[in-house]
Amino acid sequence: MKRILLSTLIAIPSLLFSYELGFNKSFSKSIQNDKLNTNINVVIDSKEIEYINEKIEFFQDFISDDTLVTKKNGNYSLLPQYVYVNKKQKFVGYRGSLQYTIETPKYENINQFVSQLNSIKENMHTKQVKVSISNLQWVVSKELYEKNIDEMRIESIKWLKEYIPKLDTNCNIKLISLNRNNNYSSRRYMNSAMIESAKSLNITPSQTKQSITLNANYKIECKWL
Repeated sequence: MKRILLSTLIAIPSLLFSYELGFNKSFSKSIQNDKLNTNINVVIDSKEIEYINEKIEFFQDFISDDTLVTKKNGNYSLLPQYVYVNKKQKFVGYRGSLQYTIETPKYENINQFVSQLNSIKENMHTKQVKVSISNLQWVVSKELYEKNIDEMRIESIKWLKEYIPKLDTNCNIKLISLNRNNNYSSRRYMNSAMIESAKSLNITPSQTKQSITLNANYKIECKWL
């Protein structure tokens, strides 16, 4: 009986003189938008599918061979078009649409790319072909965003290691949980709804900065010295 009581009494001070501390801290950073981004759309209307495919192929060959800009989210659709006459549906032809998102860190590259795209359209000498661009904007690239998030992770760990000695207690790190805000997104600075001439690109949207945040959840276990 005495041995059991002694064991219990020894355990109590251990519980009294140790504790767990949990707290949060946010780390923020402002980074420069580094890529210019826009959407291009080539639209061709005709009653002949072969005509549409032939014209689309000219644009597709140019886009595929171009090295000035990065192309992504390519999509081609071909849909029948109808109008209503006296409440009756009437077939008027087909519409082919070729869409891409393009990016580059240099404004001159995107301007040259769109100029060449418009030259192809002008050389076709037809109103059945339309080339438009929209949502010209500066964005933070995924690569730059991830690089800065990694740097902030290191910063948050260093901060805790420097903070613990200030507590004047014997503490050990029990948990570090890092959560970034879902704030990687394109920031628009000029919407240019359906521009049909490369000359319109002479106005460059302002290149500003974007704020990113990393939330750190800390848990440390301490004992009084």
